[in-house]
Amino acid sequence: MRIILAIKADALKLAQLLSKFSKDYRITYTLTKQNGEYLMEVNTDNFGELVRRLNHLKGCTFQVKEMHGGRLLDKLNVKLTKTNVDALIDKTTVTKTDIDPVDGGVIKLMGELWFCRPANDKSIKEGAKVKVVGVEGVSLIVEEVR
Repeated sequence: MRIILAIKADALKLAQLLSKFSKDYRITYTLTKQNGEYLMEVNTDNFGELVRRLNHLKGCTFQVKEMHGGRLLDKLNVKLTKTNVDALIDKTTVTKTDIDPVDGGVIKLMGELWFCRPANDKSIKEGAKVKVVGVEGVSLIVEEVR
């Protein structure tokens, strides 16, 4: 299966992950930096394991740009739809509490309360408008919108 991913991650952590993954699963990949993110093309039958490992990198976000698997997968032209927590990315709301880099805080989004942390290690005051920029575990990562 040939996959092209757009990845935002710490360069050193990403390099370490890909080095180990390529050895463990005997795959090859190309990685190029483009517009502040990395574009990776990889041929692997272990895409699920690659996704699992990328999800464990703190601060890593990625998006599947293309996926070619031969046979039926190449015949389907399916647009990926964000579901569940991924659908919250890019949504804006107002903070319910102060949001601290160490203790986090709370926002209400789509009728539910969510634990969140600031994206840039700066405190955000209660009542400030924020945008969800990522997800880490069960926490939303937000940045203040001015």
